[in-house]
Amino acid sequence: MKRIITVILLLAGFHNLLHAQTQKVEIPIGRIGFHDNIDKEQAAALKFDGKADDLVRISDDQTLNLQVTNALIKQIDDMQTQIELDSTLDHRLKIKYLSGLYVMIHDYNNKRTYRKIAPEEAPSMVQAYRDMMKADIKGGSILPYVQNLSYDAGEKMIEPFRDNPGYKDARGVLFAKFAFNNLATVMSVIGNYLEYPATDSVIAAVARKYPNQVLTYATSYTPVATAIKKNQDPIVQLIVQIGNSGQSTLILPFIDELMAGTTTVEKLSAIVDNEDQYFKQLVKSAIALQSRKNNGENIIGLKAMLENLQARSLHYIREMNDLHEEPANVRFRIVKDFTPEELYYLIVNGQEELYTSSYTNHSNAGLYDQMMARMKPARGDSLLMLVEFDRFKKFIAMAAGFNTLDNFLKSMAPENANYLMKKYVSSLEKTEDLEDAVDVANSFGSIRDPKLLAFLREEVQKNYIFVSRKKERRGTVIYELLGSLFDTETDKGSDSTKASQMAAKLQLPPINFVTYNALLSDSGMVYQQVFFYGDKDGHDSYVSFMGNFPASEWKISRNKFWTTIQSIKGKPITIFANLPLEEPEDKTAIQKLSEYLDENDIHPTVFIHRGHSYHVNTTLDNLQSSAKIVVLGSCGGYHNLAIVLQKSPEAHIISSKQVGTRFVNEPIIRTLDETIRSGKNVDWVQMWASLGKRFAGDARNKELFSDYVPPHKNLGAIFIKAYKQIMKEDK
Repeated sequence: MKRIITVILLLAGFHNLLHAQTQKVEIPIGRIGFHDNIDKEQAAALKFDGKADDLVRISDDQTLNLQVTNALIKQIDDMQTQIELDSTLDHRLKIKYLSGLYVMIHDYNNKRTYRKIAPEEAPSMVQAYRDMMKADIKGGSILPYVQNLSYDAGEKMIEPFRDNPGYKDARGVLFAKFAFNNLATVMSVIGNYLEYPATDSVIAAVARKYPNQVLTYATSYTPVATAIKKNQDPIVQLIVQIGNSGQSTLILPFIDELMAGTTTVEKLSAIVDNEDQYFKQLVKSAIALQSRKNNGENIIGLKAMLENLQARSLHYIREMNDLHEEPANVRFRIVKDFTPEELYYLIVNGQEELYTSSYTNHSNAGLYDQMMARMKPARGDSLLMLVEFDRFKKFIAMAAGFNTLDNFLKSMAPENANYLMKKYVSSLEKTEDLEDAVDVANSFGSIRDPKLLAFLREEVQKNYIFVSRKKERRGTVIYELLGSLFDTETDKGSDSTKASQMAAKLQLPPINFVTYNALLSDSGMVYQQVFFYGDKDGHDSYVSFMGNFPASEWKISRNKFWTTIQSIKGKPITIFANLPLEEPEDKTAIQKLSEYLDENDIHPTVFIHRGHSYHVNTTLDNLQSSAKIVVLGSCGGYHNLAIVLQKSPEAHIISSKQVGTRFVNEPIIRTLDETIRSGKNVDWVQMWASLGKRFAGDARNKELFSDYVPPHKNLGAIFIKAYKQIMKEDK
C-alpha cells in the first residue's frame, strides 16, 4: 500500500455490463505507519526465496506459488483498501484491523523463517482474517472461522479480536488443536488455558506419554500444580504421590512398576542416593520394561526411564573421556563392577559423546572390550537376549562405526549372526521415525567385510521386493534408497565421483560441494551465526575462537550480547557470535541476537554450534531455513540431523560421532571461512583431504578428527534428504 490508495470499483449493471471507476483515497497521517508496516512484511514475503520479484515462492508448484502470492499481496492490499473506504469504521477500529493484518503476515513470515508453519496455509489464513473482520464489524462471533485453521496459523491472528464474543471459545478450539498434537510441549503453555474443559484431558494425555513433565508442574507452586492435584485421572494421581517424595524425579521412571505393585516408593527411596546402585536398578527395570513392551504392553514410564539412563550413562562416559590420558585402571575404575548388560546400556546411551578409545582401545580395556570379556561365554547373541534386544539396531550401527561389528558377529554361531543382521535391516518401515533406517544407512560406510556387505545388499533387496509387492509406499522408498546408497558407497572410485553418482542417482543437488553464490545474501554478503554457551568450555572456546581474526584482516565490534566480525580483505563475510554469558544469560544473548537478525532481515547461510550436546536444542531452535552449511561439531545423532533438515532442507551438515573439541572445530571453521572469503565453492572432498593432512602429524587430535563426518560422507543426512524429497513429490 502507498499513502494514496487507488481503488478500482467494479459495478455490475442490469445486463452484467462492468465499468471501472478510479477513486483516490488519502490516508490520514495517523495510519500511514500501519500501512507501511504491512507493506514491509509483504516485501519480506516476496523476497524470502532470495529474489526480490513479484512471486512468493514456497514450492516448485507454480499454481501453489500463485495462490499464496495472491493471498499475501493482492488480497491483503484489497483488505487495506476496504478498511480505509469503510465509512462505518472510526479511526480506532481502522487501526485495530490494520494492526491485525500486520500481526497476521508478520507472524506468518516469522514462523516460515523457522519452519514453524506450513507456508501453503497463507490463503486460508488471509480468508479467515477477512471473515473474522467482517463478523467482528457486524458484532458476530469469530469462532466459526478458526475451525479450519491450524494452531500456528490462528494463535496470533485472533489476538486483535480479544473483545469479540467468540474470542474465548476460539482460543479454546485452537488450544485443543495444539495440545493433542503437541503433547511434548503443551505443558509449557497450559497455564494460560486452565479455564478450558479440555485441560484435564490434556494433562491426563501428557501423563501417559511424558509423565516427567506432569511431575515437574505438579511439584511447582503454580496454578498448574493445583489443576494437576485436582485431576482425578489415576496416573496423574500416582504422579502427584511420587511428587510428594523427596526424590521424585529419580523415582518417576519406575511408575509402571509402582502401578503394577512390584516395588514401592519406600524401596526406591532407599537406593536413589547411591549412584551405582541406582544405575544398576535402572538397567534392571529398563530390561523388564522392554520385555513388557515386546509383549505388546503400553509402557508409560519408558521414556523417563531411558532419559534417566542416558543422563546417568553420560555421567560415567564423560568421566572416562576426561581421563583419556590416564592408565586404563584409572580411566575405567568407575565401571569395574558393572555387568555386561550395564556396560551395554552405557554404550547405546553414549552414541553422541563416546570417545573411540572409551569404546575400544589397544589395551582391550574399553567398554566394548570389557563387556565382551565379562560375558561367560563371550557370545554376542546371548548378550542381546539378556537385554531383550533393546535398541540392538543402535548397538549394531555403533559397532559398525567403531569397527567392532566383525568381532561381535564372530562371537556367535554363523546362523545366529545371519539372523541378527537380517533383523537389523528388516521392518524399517514399521518404525515411527527414520532413526533405525538412518542408522543402517550410516553403517554402510563403515562395514568393510565383503561377505557381510554382499549379505546386507541381498537382504535390503529382499525387503524392497517384499514391501513393494505389498504396495507399502513408505517401506518401498526406504529400501530403494538404502539400496542406492549401498551400491554407490561400495563402488570403486574417488570420493568426488561417488558423491556425484550418489546425488544423481538420488536426484539430489550436489552433496560434495556448496557453491559460493548459494551462500550469498541479496546484498552480496555471506552471513554466519555462531552459538556459544556460558559454561567454562564455552568461554574457553569463545576466547580461542576470537584469536582467529587478526585486526589486519577483520573488523570486530561488540555490544552487550554479541560480537560482530566483518572481513576487510577478500569477499565480504559477516560473522555474528553471541557472547558466552553466564547461564542462563547465554540463552538471553542468543535470543537477542536472533531477534536482531529477524528485525534486520538477515538470514545467515552458515550456522555453527559450539557447545555440549545438552546445548544443541537451543542452537537448533534458532536455526533458520536459509542455512546451507550447519556445523554441529558434536551431537550428530538422528534426531538432530532430522531437525536440521526439517528446518533447512538444503543444509550440508558436518557432525561428529562423539563429543566435539575446539582443537578440531577451529581448523574446520577457519578453513571454511577462508574458503568463503576467497570466493571459492566449498568443496568438501578437497577440504577434508587438506584437513586430513593437517591432522596427520597431530597425534593428540588425529583420532578426534577421524570421528568428524563431512557432508559427502554423512549417509544418514543424505538418506533423510532423499527420503523427504521423494515423499514431498508424492504429495
